[in-house]
Amino acid sequence: MSEPSDSPKPAPMLETPLSREELLRFGTGGMRELGTQALATAIAGVVEKVLPLVSRPPGAIGEMDFLMTCTRCGACSDACPPHAIKVLDESAGLAAGTPFLDVNTKPCVVCLDPRCMKACPTGALQVIPMHETSMGLATLEKDTCIAWLGGNCSRCFNACPLRDEAIVRDDASRPYIDPRSCIGCGLCVTVCPTSPKSIRVELERKW
Repeated sequence: MSEPSDSPKPAPMLETPLSREELLRFGTGGMRELGTQALATAIAGVVEKVLPLVSRPPGAIGEMDFLMTCTRCGACSDACPPHAIKVLDESAGLAAGTPFLDVNTKPCVVCLDPRCMKACPTGALQVIPMHETSMGLATLEKDTCIAWLGGNCSRCFNACPLRDEAIVRDDASRPYIDPRSCIGCGLCVTVCPTSPKSIRVELERKW
């Protein structure tokens, strides 16, 4: 009698490849129902190739669920006080008409009263505390940063809405990014005086 195997079972295979439309209808819930992390990872890899990588407004749910839930109504964009929330054009394919931010050129101002979240009628944007949102992650280039070159500059630190949490300073007043607290709003990028910028937001797709 053969011994039971402890090796993992192979991921279930789909009978036919999913189209882009089917991928969106399938969603992350469908991934979980089919079971394995391997399958979810495979489908996410396909989505990475067919959808643009952008920052979503604060409170956005996971990308595939967001695309299925967002009705492209524009309410969040209309509600944004600095008009930082834009909509993707037709070149974005299935994501056309959905809201996004280009935080490296026009940041989220981290409103105390997040109107964009409250304006969403479908739940594509959830009303959550701003410090729990994620629009990307700021990265710092120390080789060009004035403070790291021995100069006197604290603009990014002063602009950060989560100073001493997302941007902290050492004993020499040199800034660091704490990835555990940075929400990727882009305010630090706006005030950086170097050219090119010594700080910028790297985008991350939220699943």
